[in-house]
Order: sequence, then C-alpha cells, then structure tokens
Amino acid sequence: MVSLGKLLTLLPLLASAVQAATKDDWRSRSIYQLITDRFAGGDQEHCTLGARHYCGGNWRAIIDKLDYIQGMGFDAVWISPTAAGYEGYSKYGANYHGYWTVDPTQLNSHFGTADDLKALSSALHSRGMYLMVDIAINAIASTNYRLDQAVLDNENNGRNLFKDPSNYHERCNIQWGDHHSEEYCWLVSGGGDGLDIALKDLATETPAVANVLKNWVKGYVQEYGIDGFRLDASKHMSKQFQHDFCQEAGIFCVGEVAGDNTAYAATYQGNDGIDSVFGFGMLYGAAAVFGNGKTMGTLKYYIEQAASSYSDPSVIASFLDNQDLPRFNSRTNDKSLVYNAIVSNFLYGGIPTVYYGLEQDISDGPNDPENREALGRYNNYATNGDTYKRITQLNQIRNFLNKKGNFLKSVATVLKNQDNDIALQREDALIVLTNRGSSGSGSWSIAGTKFGNNADVVDLLSCTKSKTDGSASLTVSWTNGQPFVFVTSPIAAEGGFCGASAPGKRHFAGHSFDITGNNDFAHSASVNSVVAGNGSSSTGTGKRSRSRNTVAGKLH
Repeated sequence: MVSLGKLLTLLPLLASAVQAATKDDWRSRSIYQLITDRFAGGDQEHCTLGARHYCGGNWRAIIDKLDYIQGMGFDAVWISPTAAGYEGYSKYGANYHGYWTVDPTQLNSHFGTADDLKALSSALHSRGMYLMVDIAINAIASTNYRLDQAVLDNENNGRNLFKDPSNYHERCNIQWGDHHSEEYCWLVSGGGDGLDIALKDLATETPAVANVLKNWVKGYVQEYGIDGFRLDASKHMSKQFQHDFCQEAGIFCVGEVAGDNTAYAATYQGNDGIDSVFGFGMLYGAAAVFGNGKTMGTLKYYIEQAASSYSDPSVIASFLDNQDLPRFNSRTNDKSLVYNAIVSNFLYGGIPTVYYGLEQDISDGPNDPENREALGRYNNYATNGDTYKRITQLNQIRNFLNKKGNFLKSVATVLKNQDNDIALQREDALIVLTNRGSSGSGSWSIAGTKFGNNADVVDLLSCTKSKTDGSASLTVSWTNGQPFVFVTSPIAAEGGFCGASAPGKRHFAGHSFDITGNNDFAHSASVNSVVAGNGSSSTGTGKRSRSRNTVAGKLH
C-alpha cells in the first residue's frame, strides 16, 4: 500500500497527468527561464563568455539545481527548445541554444534522452512546479537557403521533418512593420557561403504543414508531461495556426510578439488566438525609465497601453530580459534602479518571468551570445546574494497577496506619478517606484491612497512602519532610491511579514532568511505621514547612473 506521505508527494504529478494546465492554473505562477546548455551540467565553469559551442548543460543537471530555483519561490521552469536541430558549426556557432530546429518531433541528444526529459518533468511535478517548453516551429534551419527538392532531401543529413518545397514560403527579407512580410518572409534569409544560417519559413497556414504539427503535439505534451509552451517567433506565424496548435496541445501558450506595439501584440490574445503573449511594452517602459533615465511618464504610457489593449492583462508574461535582449544589468550599473525594475516586474501584474542569472547580478551581455552565459561561472549558484533574496521575498509577497481579494486577476493602475516617481495601486498594495538612483533622496506626498485616514501601514520590503494622515495621504522619503510595497499593518500581520503574526495565524511560510538583513535598502527607508493631503512633493536631487544600453530588437 502506498503511504499517505508518498501519495501526497505524487498528487501534483498525478493531477498534471489527468488535467492539462490552463491559463487560470498559470495565472498565479512565476517562471524561471533558462537555457538548458548554459544553466547546469557539463563544463559550465570553463564555458567562456561569448562561446558559441555546446557547453554540456543538460536536463538531468537541471534536476540537481531545482532546490536553487525553488528556493527563490519559482513554481515554473521554462527550458529552451528540446527539438532536434542543426548539427555542425555555422558562422554563428552551434545550435547550443536550441532554436535552429530541424525536426521538432525528435529530441536534441545534446541535452539528454527521452528518459532524462521525463525525469525532469517528474521532478518538477513532484515539487508542485510546472514545466514550460520553448517551441520553435516557425522555420527549419539550414546553411543552404535553396528550396529545391534535392537540397531539402539531403540537407541536415536528411533529418528535415518537411522536405517538400511547397511546405515553405519563398525566400524574402522581412519588411519590418508590414504584417504580411513578417509572417511570410524569412526571419533569417541566409547567404551563399555555406556557413550562414538560413531559417526557412514554414507555410504553417497550409494543411500539409499544420496537420503534421497538430497531429504530433498532443502526444508530445502527454509523453513528457508539459504544462505550457512559449511560442518562439509567434509574430511570424498565423494567429489561426497558433490557436489550432495550442488547442490540440491542450495547454497554456504564451507567444513572443516582439516589438513595442502593445495594441498589435494584444491581437494575438483571445478566444481566436492564444492565451497570452509576453509584455514587451512593459519591458520597453522599464528599460527606458530604469535603464535610460526617461521620466515615469514613459512607464505610465505603457501601463495604460497594456490596460486598454489586452483582453486579460493578468496573464501577460512580464519580463526584463531574455536570450535575445540585453541583460537588464547591462543597461545600468546602479543596483537600486535594477531593484525597482524587479519590483515592477513582480508586482505590476501578470506572470513574472526571470531570465536565469538576474539573481546573480550578471551584467555581461548587451547582445547575444554574451547574454547566454554559463551560469556556473558566476558565484557558484550562491543563495546569499541580495538579489537572490529580494526575488525570494517578492515571490513570497506576491503569493500572499494573490490570495487576497482580486489581486490575482488584477493589474496595477497609476495612482500618481511625477518625473522620477510613480505610485501604483493594485488592490490592497501601494507600490512606489523611483528612478532617482542609489544616491537619490527626497520625499513625495501621495494623495488618494486606498488605505483610508490615519491608517497604520508597513513597507513589506523594509518593514518600515508609517501612517497615513487625516486625508489618506502617505509621504515617502528616499535616501538611496529604494522601492516600496505598502500594505496596512493588519494585512502585513495576516501574512506574518516583518515579524508580525495575526491571532490564530501562523508566521508566513518560507521566511528562511532575514528579509531586512544584507539589504542595502532595508534600513534606510523613511516613511512619514503628512499634515495635509495636498499631493505636494519634494523631488530631491538624486543622481542616476548613465544607461549603457537601449532596448534592442530580436537578435538571431
């Protein structure tokens, strides 16, 4: 007979096998994104910065590091594509990242065996975690851009899933901003030297291609226990195909619709499209404000665009960087600016996603391949760094607030903003962000909070206590550009935050570290109530570090 303890351990896995994960199941999750080859395993320590070859990372090695990921509070892991891909060496190196697909129905043996991938899925599910797989099915990779039958029969050692020239769109260069061109032309058109990668664009709108992929995907999901897909190059495939493909898969799908046109990206979400897309607009806003010194009006613009465009903004995947974009720490060397950006990523709304290495403050990588570093080269997977702890704390805060009111299905709205500062109201939480920088000081009176008059409040990041005035206004004061997350004292106590505990409540689980220790921001927060709620402010004269990068486009 199976013991009760063993049964409880198996329940998450059994549940995932019976019922596919929907967008409502994913809504509360937070995602840790990794590149399989560069996260763990193989020769990570000697995988040099900018390497374009395989470094030996694999699915079994990820299992060994799940404590490291789950220790930050993440309950979903997004791995790079599993598909069999281009073999050999091109002018851009090898297919270590996994995006140069040859046959999505087969596995990339560099990352392990079928049993290894199943073991990873099982290990995640036994912890109550989800598996998201990046899937690149827009194109077939080759170093020969020709589409004649002889080439397609023999290239990639005859391993191409699609060998009929009619399965592909004719070769052409994308005219960016033209929807038809973006969907039908090649993301990478290749060259004639035999070393330049071409991504031969599949005609996914045709039954000959679509039916092969749709007929395969359900079995793939079931065999490996996959809970969600990240659709690579979503912008370059028809919405109808993606809708039908994800319907067959029966799991949550989030698409990559790159660019800062939020309204356009939003057209891919909905009953006739897919569940979600990545919030590129919010990324652009965060990069501009916290990485390039723009005013908070820029962030307000993207927040309002998101609110008015997405049919369900609460499942949009929020992020600060990924394998195609500059690491956020390469945009600025001011850690307070990065901290504010991370808080916005976790608490604005949607599904927060963190690209591996942010927790180790990796600043290499304004462009690929430098932004695809081997994590083993940085701090030996340390768990005592400030950013690792802050991410852990933010996951705890978000998980608690998700259980209150409509927080889980809401996104923040702008309560007040001025050039350097913004106050976001999201249900019971008031989130105050600034780009004053680590040397920034000053104060700001925020009128119209939801806390009410003369209410006791607590900043969950620093545990500093304060009080609103008789007009429900709250004054915040900065000494080093720190962010704030305010809730009322009873709510903080209910969650067991900051050493408090409500009657009959247990201390909030997961406080395995002192959230006020080793934190440059925790002890310097100063919050005061104001005498009159007139919304006046004192902005201070804090200096901000110079940005080192602007937002980059998709790099392949």
